[in-house]
Amino acid sequence: MSHSSAARTNLTSNRVRLHRDEIVGEGAFRTAYAGTYIGGNRNNQEAVCKCFKSRYQGFESDYFSSDFQVADRAIRYAEDWNEICDSDETILITRGDVHTIGGKRYLVEPLIRYFTKFTSNNGWISNEEGWKGEAMEAFTHYTYHRSGGQMIVCDLQGRYKHNRYNRSKSRFELTDIAICSRRRSYGPTDLGEKGIDSFFNSHVCNQFCHVDGHWARPKYTRQWFPQSSS
Repeated sequence: MSHSSAARTNLTSNRVRLHRDEIVGEGAFRTAYAGTYIGGNRNNQEAVCKCFKSRYQGFESDYFSSDFQVADRAIRYAEDWNEICDSDETILITRGDVHTIGGKRYLVEPLIRYFTKFTSNNGWISNEEGWKGEAMEAFTHYTYHRSGGQMIVCDLQGRYKHNRYNRSKSRFELTDIAICSRRRSYGPTDLGEKGIDSFFNSHVCNQFCHVDGHWARPKYTRQWFPQSSS
């Protein structure tokens, strides 16, 4: 999947300088540090280096595997989405690599320093992003339809990279996404059927839905979780 047209990767850069004194983000499981690529296509560009907190390091192999599983599945759906959407609505999914730095393992990927949270995995949907937020909602709806109702790609966050010189090269770049599936097979952020129900309880179809025909959605929905952007 790293060579997909819908994947945002490290390209040929396989070395990175870690900046341990600059934390760019922190979640329940991981801390994200700034880094700089050394050599390759991304030479001197900003990277983000994510490592698991000490209490979770015993599970890091499983968690890294889950990260790649989620990204690879989402990339497949983004490829399909990019075939049906307008050129300035295409989606790239970030897919990093694991590097060992100073004896610790880090997931290294291109940094998105200033990003927007469009949706969460608990049913929360931002109402402040205009058409960009609607497009992200529609992508999640599309993944439900495309998967035959088995899952949704959600927890969409990243940026819209606008190209003022060539509109067709504008695109969404997403990172740290989640999947909610009926079998709960996509790691600790997979909230299962309740995650699917909660999204559709909030989602109102918009101009980006049903662009290539009628998209399925659950008949009955319910909000199972407190809505939160975190």
